[in-house]
Amino acid sequence: MALATVAADNRYLVHPQGKSFFIFGVNYTGYFDRAWQMWEPKLYDPALIARDFRKAQNSGFNTIRLFCHKALLSEIRQNKFAKLDEVLSLAQDHALLVLLTLNDSHGLDLSQVTQLDSKIVERYKGVTTILGYDLENEPVFYNLVAAIYPESYPAPVQTNRLVSHYGERVSRAEAAVMQASRRIPSHLSPDNAYYYINALKLFLEYDAAANSYARAGQGSLVDFMLSAEAEPWYELITVLDETVEAWLRARSEPLRAAGCQHLLTVGWNWLHFAALPANRRLDFQSYHNFPTLTYAGFRANVAHMAGLRRAFPNHPVIFSEFGWSNQSSEFPATSRSVHPKLTGLYEAATLAHLRANAFAGGFKWQLNDVEGVTNPYEASFGAFSSGDRVKSGGELTRRFSEAWPALAQRGSFGLVPETETGLAYRLDFPQKLTVGGYRYQDQTVSWLGQGVSHGFITLSNQEIALESDGGGTLSFNPWDLIPTWDRNRESDLFRLIDGNRRSRLQSFAVGQRVELLIQPGSRYVIAPGTATPPPDPRPTFEPKPGEHVLLLGDAQVYLKSALNYIQHFAPDFTFAPEQVAGRWPYVSVIAPPEIVPDEVLEAIRSVGALLVERVAEPTPQATETLLNEMAKQGRRFLATVISASLPPQEEPPFDMQETDLPITPPPETYLVQPGDTLNKIAKAIYGDARLWTLIYEANRDKITDPGMVRVGLELIIPNRE
Repeated sequence: MALATVAADNRYLVHPQGKSFFIFGVNYTGYFDRAWQMWEPKLYDPALIARDFRKAQNSGFNTIRLFCHKALLSEIRQNKFAKLDEVLSLAQDHALLVLLTLNDSHGLDLSQVTQLDSKIVERYKGVTTILGYDLENEPVFYNLVAAIYPESYPAPVQTNRLVSHYGERVSRAEAAVMQASRRIPSHLSPDNAYYYINALKLFLEYDAAANSYARAGQGSLVDFMLSAEAEPWYELITVLDETVEAWLRARSEPLRAAGCQHLLTVGWNWLHFAALPANRRLDFQSYHNFPTLTYAGFRANVAHMAGLRRAFPNHPVIFSEFGWSNQSSEFPATSRSVHPKLTGLYEAATLAHLRANAFAGGFKWQLNDVEGVTNPYEASFGAFSSGDRVKSGGELTRRFSEAWPALAQRGSFGLVPETETGLAYRLDFPQKLTVGGYRYQDQTVSWLGQGVSHGFITLSNQEIALESDGGGTLSFNPWDLIPTWDRNRESDLFRLIDGNRRSRLQSFAVGQRVELLIQPGSRYVIAPGTATPPPDPRPTFEPKPGEHVLLLGDAQVYLKSALNYIQHFAPDFTFAPEQVAGRWPYVSVIAPPEIVPDEVLEAIRSVGALLVERVAEPTPQATETLLNEMAKQGRRFLATVISASLPPQEEPPFDMQETDLPITPPPETYLVQPGDTLNKIAKAIYGDARLWTLIYEANRDKITDPGMVRVGLELIIPNRE
């Protein structure tokens, strides 16, 4: 296999196996009880390291960042590489690439530093397990300006350029006093001490101007560096940039001369240096930041990473230290616990943002919590808590590493502020959708978690698979997620049991929005259900509340059969046939003729019911099936028009012509008199009392009860045709 390289698109790194990949990385400093001491002679334990690497692999991490601490470097100076050899071998056993951080002790004599670095890179120059080398972890102003540079790599900051351009901030005499009182590094010559303190004063003024720019909402420090407002500081920025270039050349050129072909980077945590053009000498850019656990803090990370992307459009950019602690303060007396699900949300959103915006990856800080320290805040950043218990962030990393598609499938990321948790987010791929937080809502998806949780949606062909890590209510229209979804079909909900066996839970009617409570640990599928027949072109009708009754047969049998129907349509119901006539205009008889005879139905019709129909199959079970199907289809009645309930009219004699019938048009209106009923009015006007329904239908806006019409009411009288 080849070594890891930069992809042709300059966005990602290429794995030694040959494919571009997204880095799911984690920083590692040792087991819980020996953080930062893992290389010490009495504390080095390859079994514990193997245990940790197995945890990292099982949590979906594919890259680990290691640090060359003092104890390890002391052995390497004596050409003792056994420990580092063994740890790199363990990483390979667990399919982990290694980003190895050099000079973790921040040595200032760059000649001595590169001699030791060269020993390391020369030994491992063909090792594919090594992703690359981080030249130094978080070098700051002091490490750059107070460094001892080789003669062939002079640093402009250690010259008179800044004083000549800006004037003195501190005199030589004052600098000498400050150095004597150890406020300036003692190893510096008098000239360099003078240049150091003047550069520091200027740097602090520059930093204050950049912070003022950011507080005014004008942009990040990267934006400030490129803005007209930074013009007074252009000379300082130039000197710092040329100094960083000298520092990088002094660090990297000896390694290349020793045969190093691995990728090189620097783990910057100050944008002042991370965004300088000199970093183009590096193969990829690395950045660290630890903001507050708030929406604003998260947005700060987003702004910093976006600034670095603008500064380095032709380099992969990696967030090589990020994370949030599960303790609120560095002081034990005042620190409060922070729920792992909340920090997991922010860490998952970070990975989602990096993946969707084509960053090369991210390294969580760190694998394990730290035991035996007095600072609870610093001790509680781990993906694992004591006892090897994985936290929410580790679980989500595992899920993402398994579920996210190849890098060729670009994603989209949406972020919203949220009252309970600070933020909620949505990540979309062509066939994957994740929503995270307590509450998230947009035009297509609504999520209400049971606490802080995530909803996972997978789209495949014409099915939608659903899961959640903590449970919650998910609501969406299937056709918004799958444009080819057949809107003429119901949406059937299934729970998956024992792999892919399905248990049907419910159906959502045609056009109905899917809304379901997802239980943690359960898997669900939404699939197209029964097709709904085209609507009946004939006119339909719907009774008002209190106008429809179910006349049930045997109470112990037919009430059970009709329960679902009753819950759906909410009609009245009764078991007494003698109470129905004249009380309800619409009557559904849920009983066979042997229980409620046809004569009863005729008696109900004879006193003016608009619709009387029997809804009954040969058995109660078959009747229940029929009623359930009607409820599912939204069909209250078997009949679709009122006239279906009226007895057939007698045909005129075959020899009677239509022209022989007397033509007496009815009056246009009628004023209700004392003693009138709709039957009597229909009998007087049409000669047939059964046609009272015509009058009722024409006056439904005036008549609330067809059994009672108010005296003096003016009725519209329609033609009988």
